[in-house]
Amino acid sequence: MLVVTNSIKVKPGHGKELSERFAQAKGVQEMSGFIRMEVWHEAKEGAEAEELKICTVWENEEAFKGWTSSESFRQSHRGGGSEFILGASLNKYELLVSNPPIG
Repeated sequence: MLVVTNSIKVKPGHGKELSERFAQAKGVQEMSGFIRMEVWHEAKEGAEAEELKICTVWENEEAFKGWTSSESFRQSHRGGGSEFILGASLNKYELLVSNPPIG
């Protein structure tokens, strides 16, 4: 399993607004090998930026690559909110250990 995080720094006051784009994103949900997407928001009082952390979970690296090379990916990344974005970084993690609840 692969988790991909996209950490997006946005101008203060625009994090939740930008997150709406991800709430309405349907293309990724139709991709083979897609498991789930979560959007996390951090807004610290007085900070110079807010952060959105978009976490997508994939069956494997090939499934993620299929998404990034798709027309659906290109369509979903067109405009809309880029005026609020200050920077972004992408990271990939392979799941090595997962512990379910006991009981």
